[in-house]
Amino acid sequence: MARTPHSARGFTLIELMVVLAIVAFVAAAAAPALGSVTGATARGAAGQVAGAMRWMFDTAALRHQTCRLAFDLDHRSWWAECTVEAKPGAPPEDEDALKERFPEERTAEGRQILANGRFGEFKSREVRRRSLPGSAAFAEVWAQHQVEPASRGTAYVYFFPQGMAEAARVTVADGDNVYTVVLHPLTGHARVVPGKPEVRR
Repeated sequence: MARTPHSARGFTLIELMVVLAIVAFVAAAAAPALGSVTGATARGAAGQVAGAMRWMFDTAALRHQTCRLAFDLDHRSWWAECTVEAKPGAPPEDEDALKERFPEERTAEGRQILANGRFGEFKSREVRRRSLPGSAAFAEVWAQHQVEPASRGTAYVYFFPQGMAEAARVTVADGDNVYTVVLHPLTGHARVVPGKPEVRR
């Protein structure tokens, strides 16, 4: 007696779930590479830095404190800091000693601020400590107090209680995709522009 062939059976629920899990895993693995190709990773990271700059500009004015954004170029991370408490009644240090302690700071007033203020990490959901996503990295950071842009080590951008900030440029790169955050010192407006604009001194 001839056996009738079984009709093609459908997928079970477990088989469908396994297939969907594999597809989701492959998509998650491919997303960073796709972001690197399109520039979305670098652009998104630059947008986060721009938002943090605007937030810290307002925070420094509202808290009547000097604040700063710290950029660790070697470890691709960044965070916010504000002065904890100035040393009460501390006499001003000798200008030559301050120049030796803070060689990157160009102004006497800036060196005195750095000497008198102790900075501690400013913890806020809006400007929490972060690392750059994917393979994005800080190409360079320039702020008004620096002679030359920093391409390694830790660089700082300062925000002052008088409602002012330093002019600054923070460049984020991911392969050939380069975006720069440009900070306006009087308004705190931070915008993201493609490429790396020249620093005007």
